[in-house]
Amino acid sequence: MCELFRSCVHTHTVFCDGADTPQAMAKAALALQFVSLGFSGHGAAAYDSAAMTPEKEQAYQNAVLALQRQYQGKLEILLGVEHDSLAPYSAFPYDYLIESVHYFAHQGELLCVDLSREETASHIARFADPYAYCKAYFAQCAAAYEKSPAQIAGHLDLVAKFNEGGALFDEDDPRYRAAALEAMDAAVSRGMAVEVNTGAIARGYRTVPYPAPPLLKALREMSGQVILTSDCHDSRNLACHYRESAQLLRSCGFTEALVLRRDGFHAVGL
Repeated sequence: MCELFRSCVHTHTVFCDGADTPQAMAKAALALQFVSLGFSGHGAAAYDSAAMTPEKEQAYQNAVLALQRQYQGKLEILLGVEHDSLAPYSAFPYDYLIESVHYFAHQGELLCVDLSREETASHIARFADPYAYCKAYFAQCAAAYEKSPAQIAGHLDLVAKFNEGGALFDEDDPRYRAAALEAMDAAVSRGMAVEVNTGAIARGYRTVPYPAPPLLKALREMSGQVILTSDCHDSRNLACHYRESAQLLRSCGFTEALVLRRDGFHAVGL
């Protein structure tokens, strides 16, 4: 089995908004013959109900470190964190970081882009222009990538989570595309791997991964690198839509993707 299908480094457990314990996730990974499994709980952020509290984050660290010892020689366990762009960075020496934008500031308030379609429509109405809303989101992404120590740019076009079929805006519109490409360029310029994330497929919001195919084609033209993950919140979906996503990557011109292991990134042929 291709190593690409045997790794995931974007996972969430009961320590934040996931359904399973780290132990259950590791068992599922072992059953799938994974070579590596990375835990990436939502780092502490006081404004985010999905994030770990400082106390839970410490317990999370201890639990994953214990799994590293338990699974040594069987499965490479990595301890990471998904950092939200508006939160402080932890001093803990994580194995890796995913930089994501779930919130951005507007008129003194924080707007969350991934709560619901109704909430997103309400945010767009405040801008009176869906492309201004998307531009504000992607500007936050670009700013976050430029300063982040993270190795991975998470679900880059999360702003389109509830836009299946163009329900809220046209992703082919030049205004949307220009803003998205500016954020993508910031990630590529920093040398970050751009995550190809199937999580919204598993949860029934999208039929394609993040980033959407037109953005993946543009990423290939930028010579950007990709890493496939399932943004797993339920161990039953640990390898969700992997084969279809690999096929999509090939159709967009990619010949390889990255797999993260204990000794760093490995390029794997598609």
